[in-house]
Amino acid sequence: MATEEEYEVIPTSPIRRLEKRLEKVETGSYSSEVRKLIEQVMELIQSNQKIIEETIKSNSELRDELSQIPGKIDQLLSEIGEFMKLLRASSEAEVSGTSAEVMKPLLEKLTELVEQDKKGFETNQAVLTTLGIIDKRLKRLYLQSGSLRR
Repeated sequence: MATEEEYEVIPTSPIRRLEKRLEKVETGSYSSEVRKLIEQVMELIQSNQKIIEETIKSNSELRDELSQIPGKIDQLLSEIGEFMKLLRASSEAEVSGTSAEVMKPLLEKLTELVEQDKKGFETNQAVLTTLGIIDKRLKRLYLQSGSLRR
């Protein structure tokens, strides 16, 4: 025996399982699962494409609306300018149309209201001063009564 051969005893069940798996792969039994996966990927791609198309469409609509804003702002500014002109014209017409005799009773009433406000203010100031004095006296009395109790 010039060449020695080595022998080893191994279980055949793992080898048989590998052979069966290889046979399934070769026969294509996984192809239906692969097809399902491919179909799902295709559906995902299609839905993604729809989302992209909708985003592009809404983006272009938004750009159109934004491009209209400067014109509308100009229109608004011109209308505000016209309104201001009308307001100035109406205020000038009222001032020039009124006479001093018409305004005299109004001026007298306003002067009377101002005088009443001044008197009310002075009365309020006097009341605040009196309240301040009362507050100081009450605090002093409170402190004195607290020191007597001790």
